[in-house]
Amino acid sequence: MVRKISFPAVKRVVELATAAGMPTHVHSCGPETELVKLMAEETGLTIIDPLEIPPMGDCNLKELKQKYGTKLTLKGNLHTTEVMLKGTVDDVIRESKKCIDDAATGGRFVLSTGDQCGRDTPFENLHAMVETARTYGKY
Repeated sequence: MVRKISFPAVKRVVELATAAGMPTHVHSCGPETELVKLMAEETGLTIIDPLEIPPMGDCNLKELKQKYGTKLTLKGNLHTTEVMLKGTVDDVIRESKKCIDDAATGGRFVLSTGDQCGRDTPFENLHAMVETARTYGKY
């Protein structure tokens, strides 16, 4: 469905933006593995997110990095609800480090949430994600 309906338009916008020297970014909630493949193999897209994990998505960050990490920047992968909203600071640090370990090598990775953070997301968890990226995420 994506290939028939929206892909031609997205591909054209990416071409135009790239020709103008502008970076391009696609945000697509839900299962994204096939979309990442399509964008990496058939466009010059700069960055894609949020790379959600199950149950809302289908993304395995480590696999996506191995397959497409030289072609586009991957952004995301911290579970918005289980880690960021309901998790502890230690959970956020652990999962942030896992994402960094899975995708940072070679660059082209931005640690972020698997989608937006809800308004009730603890500030401490947001801070833990940012600080982990700052201290552990140097590569």
